[in-house]
Amino acid sequence: MYMTSDEAKRYELRAHMFKALAHPMRIFILEKLRERPWCVCELAAEVGIDKSVASKHLSQLKEAGLIDDERRGTLVEYRLTVPCVLNLAACAEGAVLDNRKRQLGLD
Repeated sequence: MYMTSDEAKRYELRAHMFKALAHPMRIFILEKLRERPWCVCELAAEVGIDKSVASKHLSQLKEAGLIDDERRGTLVEYRLTVPCVLNLAACAEGAVLDNRKRQLGLD
């Protein structure tokens, strides 16, 4: 059985989302955005990276549909729009760690 074009589009979207999550700093940024909206300057200082690097990460997360931005005058604030993605990551992390312990006979 082959993938339908609708299934292919859905799986491509999922792969794109996971690709955006494939960097530790982007996950850290998402955790910060779970707390509250941030402008790029504040967020860059908070996570300890250059503003241009933060902007690049934010654009990748936005392009994947995980965050959104809102302009307030000259300020642009970013916010998490898909908080469940962090719950998914935490769930998967716990399962992977349990599996590793079991494989090593540490359970």
